[in-house]
Amino acid sequence: MPALLFDLDGTLADTKPDLHAAMNHVLTKNGLAEVPDDAITNMIGGGAREILKRGLSENGTSWDDTKLDAATEEFVLWYDRNIDANTTIYPNLLPLLNAAQAANIKMAVVTNKRESLSAKLLFRLGLHHYFDVLVGGDTLPKRKPDPDTIELALQRLGVAPQEAIMVGDSEADTGGAIAANVASICVSFGYRRVSLEALQADAIIDDYNEFAEAAKRLKPGLFDTL
Repeated sequence: MPALLFDLDGTLADTKPDLHAAMNHVLTKNGLAEVPDDAITNMIGGGAREILKRGLSENGTSWDDTKLDAATEEFVLWYDRNIDANTTIYPNLLPLLNAAQAANIKMAVVTNKRESLSAKLLFRLGLHHYFDVLVGGDTLPKRKPDPDTIELALQRLGVAPQEAIMVGDSEADTGGAIAANVASICVSFGYRRVSLEALQADAIIDDYNEFAEAAKRLKPGLFDTL
């Protein structure tokens, strides 16, 4: 039984505007400068705490764990209230999800975003009904690029690693996929902190209308119905 595992931020949806706003809300409230638009893309990933740490670094500062923990909760609270204000799903994603669902291909979301925030966002975007499983960044003690969350999703889906493809946009996704012995397809339009070549993805696509061909090439016979 084939399966597709999707990352969320930068893969299913362009969440950058709302994450950017949440970061700048916390920074300016603490007397720091906003992070400009052209600097935010490579700051997203790893969860709210990591995003905030990168915003602090952009300001040439850092906070101790106590202050950072409190600020992270403030970030999450603000983001939770504004989670889909300017977030959009990527072009040509819905035809892919519809085709996969019609072909009885199992699907899961495996993200480093908190599970509660992920569930809320998927619901708000009308994507929740496509996915059988959601594994968030706080579901287990470790998150991508550790393989644990990917392996848990496969276990819950009842799918073997060789029957799955991890779909992501960053080194966390490909690192987790490699560690879990799962093939990977990365989108070029997401958020990453390394070059496309350094991702070590099995395939890279520029648009979701290229996905079916890439999946069939990677896993002949498993995704022919896409």
